[in-house]
Amino acid sequence: MASVQVPVRVSAIVLAVSGAVTAALVPLHPSIFDRPVAEVVRDTAAWQLIHVASILVFAFAFIGAVGIVAVHGGRLRRFGQVGLAFSLSGAVGGSAIGFFEALAFPVVADSDPRLLDLNGPMFSSWLFLGAGLLAIGWALGLAVIGVGAARAAVFPRTAGVLLAASGPAYLALGGPFIPVAGVLSGVLFGAVQLWWAWLIFSFSASRAETRRGSAEQ
Repeated sequence: MASVQVPVRVSAIVLAVSGAVTAALVPLHPSIFDRPVAEVVRDTAAWQLIHVASILVFAFAFIGAVGIVAVHGGRLRRFGQVGLAFSLSGAVGGSAIGFFEALAFPVVADSDPRLLDLNGPMFSSWLFLGAGLLAIGWALGLAVIGVGAARAAVFPRTAGVLLAASGPAYLALGGPFIPVAGVLSGVLFGAVQLWWAWLIFSFSASRAETRRGSAEQ
């Protein structure tokens, strides 16, 4: 059976970036439920920067998920496969939404604000809704991998449990922009990704040191 070598250290670094950006962006993103969306877009100077950065978050989280699965060496079994499938869908859907919100929303907010009403044609289009459903895989994929990691216990079980819980918590609290709790859930989700980045980077470095020691003997 053919296999693919995964650069785990690169995955770890990328996952660390994903986690750091996630934790930083959540407090910066304004709620779109308190005021008309077009008004929020116009009043948020960093709107485009936030959503361009979110594209990296979705894509980098998938690369990080690949690294987590790789260091378990098949011990995650179905959890790894299902988690990666969800993570890939999250990368596709989330990146598409981030690109669209960064590019189109500021233009539409100035030219025809009514298109950005929450019950308007933009948010209710099947393309936007479909991309949104795919984007949920960003958090769910890491959650499924977290369950598998907790069961495998190659790394501290707490790390797996937090990975399994923090993503869904962010979807439930951060997605609806619940004050305080939403921000805290995003910071936790980002911090857990940073922890996993450190775990798999350290694991890869330890394995490399062991191989060098064996080669010298």
